[in-house]
Amino acid sequence: MTSQAPQRSVTMKNLFLCLACAIALSSCQTSTKSSVQDSSAMQTYKVPDDSAIKKAVNDAYAAISFKQGEKPRYAEIPNYFTPQAQLINFRTDTAQVTSITQFVDLYKQFLEGNKVHMFYEEEIFGRTEQFGKIANRISTYTTYLNTRDSIAERGVNSFQLIKTKAGWKVSSIIWDVEKPTLRIPAYYLPAPKK
Repeated sequence: MTSQAPQRSVTMKNLFLCLACAIALSSCQTSTKSSVQDSSAMQTYKVPDDSAIKKAVNDAYAAISFKQGEKPRYAEIPNYFTPQAQLINFRTDTAQVTSITQFVDLYKQFLEGNKVHMFYEEEIFGRTEQFGKIANRISTYTTYLNTRDSIAERGVNSFQLIKTKAGWKVSSIIWDVEKPTLRIPAYYLPAPKK
C-alpha cells in the first residue's frame, strides 16, 4: 500500500502536467487563429468615411499652402480644426505644443521672417483608421518653399480627427520631420512606380 501512494502521486502529477500542456497548446492555437482572423479582417476592412477624412486632411494642407503671387490665408486655417485643437511637433528633441491660434501666429512669423513667397505642403502617402466619430490618419508629407523644384522638408503627420455636425475636423496633429538620423521608412511611403 505504501508503494502505491507514491505511484498514484506521480500519475496525478503526470495527469496535471498533461492537462496544463493541453490547455497551453489550445490557448496558442486559439491565439494563432485569432491573429489570422484579425489580419484577414484588417485586409478587408473599409474605412466608412475614408474619402471625407482624406478631404479634411487635404483641406488642412491646402489652407497653409499658397502660390507665388498669392497671399497666405491665415484667417482660413482655423476653419479646418476644432477650436481646442493642439498641434504638437518634434522638430527638436522636445515636443512643442501649440494651440491653433499660436500655430497660425508662429506660421505667420516663419513666413515673414524667412521671406517665403510660396509655401506648398502635400500628402504623398496616407492611411486612415476610423471608429465611429473618431479617426486617425497617418500622413507622410512634403513641403516646398519658394520653389517646386526641390523638397524643403519631409515628415510624418499623425492627424486625429472628430466628426462634428459640420463634418470632419482636425482635433490635433502630431508630427516629426525627417532628419539624417531619422529616415522615413518605406512603410510610410508610396509604393515605387513600376
